[in-house]
Amino acid sequence: MRYNEHVQLLQGNGKKGTSIVRFRYDKIKKAMLHIAGEKDWISFDELSKQTLRRLTPFDGNNQWYMEALVTDLEARGLFECSQIDGDLYIRKLG
Repeated sequence: MRYNEHVQLLQGNGKKGTSIVRFRYDKIKKAMLHIAGEKDWISFDELSKQTLRRLTPFDGNNQWYMEALVTDLEARGLFECSQIDGDLYIRKLG
């Protein structure tokens, strides 16, 4: 894998989002899928906290990466998202 490869993020409305470096995308995706698979539903806040704890620090806006990846993984059919009592909850599909 080359470190300059990028992944085009997807949005729920069928539009393409921005692109990010594949290496970073793959690391965040792997961590999120593992964590989300441990519970039936997990809050976005808890998923973000646990994901960031598993990853080495990286440059950029961590909150943006968490939101962008959740949106992308939902658009790809890997996550289901639901608002429960005003908070975003996520579960892994499949």
